[in-house]
Amino acid sequence: MTRRIVAVIGRVIPVLILVSSSTAFLIELVPGDPAVTVVGAEGTPEQYAAAREALGLDRPWYVRYFDWVGGLLHGDLGRTLVPPVQDVASLIAARLPVTLEIAVLSVGLALAIAIPAGTWSAYRYGRTFDRLTSAMSFGLISIPSFLLALIVIYLVVFRPETVTASIIAIATTAATILILAAARSRSTKTARERRHVTFAAIGILAIGILLVFFLPDFPRQGFVRIGDGGLAENLRTVALPVLVLGLAESAQLTRVLRSDMVTTLNDDFVLAARAQGMPRRHILIKEALRPSTFSLVTVAGISFGRLLGGTVIVETIFRLPGMGTLIVESVSKKEFMVLQAAVLTVAALYVLVNALVDISYLYLDPRTRHDRL
Repeated sequence: MTRRIVAVIGRVIPVLILVSSSTAFLIELVPGDPAVTVVGAEGTPEQYAAAREALGLDRPWYVRYFDWVGGLLHGDLGRTLVPPVQDVASLIAARLPVTLEIAVLSVGLALAIAIPAGTWSAYRYGRTFDRLTSAMSFGLISIPSFLLALIVIYLVVFRPETVTASIIAIATTAATILILAAARSRSTKTARERRHVTFAAIGILAIGILLVFFLPDFPRQGFVRIGDGGLAENLRTVALPVLVLGLAESAQLTRVLRSDMVTTLNDDFVLAARAQGMPRRHILIKEALRPSTFSLVTVAGISFGRLLGGTVIVETIFRLPGMGTLIVESVSKKEFMVLQAAVLTVAALYVLVNALVDISYLYLDPRTRHDRL
């Protein structure tokens, strides 16, 4: 098992070298000249040449790359080329926490939705709940994230009364369906099961009422750091982008878990547990859920990596100072120091997450601990 973990971690270094060197080469193909930004559009060719020499842009890209790697090994990521000159490490340190917070909360929300929805959808395969869940999942998958962001902003910020009415309607409908289902199944459900359904209906109504009375006003744009405005204000500013990204990711995760869970529920060990009279909760959580999470963990890891640098549009809509907007700004200004460091940071986190996913397989399935590398 130790050898497997070391091998997984050992794959990280070649990937990072390939990503950083490819970034250094590809940025040479981007049109634009930082010297023009430094000197100005009215500069002379001699002034542009002097600026390129001062910035080190007159050297080949691979020479600049190896100089950058040498500084990286000493903890120096360089400084920006275009004024105002800033330390690249400080620039990334200011942007990375924003992206990490959004990504972690979004994936957490997606899993919180996908695990119960996918599990119950598989258990009720082909029935009303399964069909509704599938329809909603396909709908969310089909909607681009920027369009979903605009819809959420319109409803939550400009039409909060519509959101309030929808919460009341959904909570009341869900509670009514549960109570009617419990009443119709008196002959097949025990008194304890009916009480659980009743308590669930009351809980849904209580959550709906709490949301209606205590739902805060969400800002359309902007970001407040925890150190500036406190945790509550920080969560209030990230709530809408997290909701948008979490809903978008939950649709795919729900479909993945549902598909694997349907197969697992028909496996022999699950059928044996049913034949032994095991309760439904035990079968779903203890027996079927864990073997069904391999694809879920993989897709969740990929989603997290994608959110680290691929949420430029959502960050732009909500004006979030994250890594996505930093990368786009660096490309437009041809800030190769910032771009290389930002891409390397995102790639390192992405590879690290995937390495943790590979390692998690050792705990999800003990049989993989003895597999050959």
